[in-house]
Amino acid sequence: MEIAQAQADVRRTYSGGWGGPAVSALIWLAAGVTADLFGTSAGAAVLFLAGAALIFPVNLALNRLVSGEVDLPAGHPMRGLAMQTAATMAVMLLALWMVSSVVPGAFFPLAMVAVGAHYLPFSHLYGEPAFLVAGAVQCVAGLLVLVSETSDVFGAYVMAGLLALTSVTLVLRHRRRVRGPRGERLART
Repeated sequence: MEIAQAQADVRRTYSGGWGGPAVSALIWLAAGVTADLFGTSAGAAVLFLAGAALIFPVNLALNRLVSGEVDLPAGHPMRGLAMQTAATMAVMLLALWMVSSVVPGAFFPLAMVAVGAHYLPFSHLYGEPAFLVAGAVQCVAGLLVLVSETSDVFGAYVMAGLLALTSVTLVLRHRRRVRGPRGERLART
């Protein structure tokens, strides 16, 4: 199988990749609210636990609803990369959660950088350059929040907004790819 075909399979199966950022935006928002109410460590717990427990299964449910497919088939050449990027994110957020009580003001900005870096390989996985842009913006935003004089929770709200914007961008790009610039139905890619 050629890379372009494998990437088209990923875009078709995951409807352009918008589901993960949409679910993540809600989780980051919940983490920010939790951190405002109960402290950064509690918000970090929400980000890690809800991210680990919800993003993948909710995204699979969205896949079934939107594309009719749940996941890439076993043996698909992109399946390993998809699973590795998810596992990497879980390990990074767990490590950050473990130190959140030591450096509470750094947790959300560093988590922004981790998630942004996590988005970079999605550009290859989906054959979609919007993931490079989104990942770079998230990393830069996280670093700017880290060195700025903001509340410990500010980064959670910034990231929720950036993820929502990423999701909308990916929906629009996917719709255009599937429907064409004038709305006519094209081949599913």
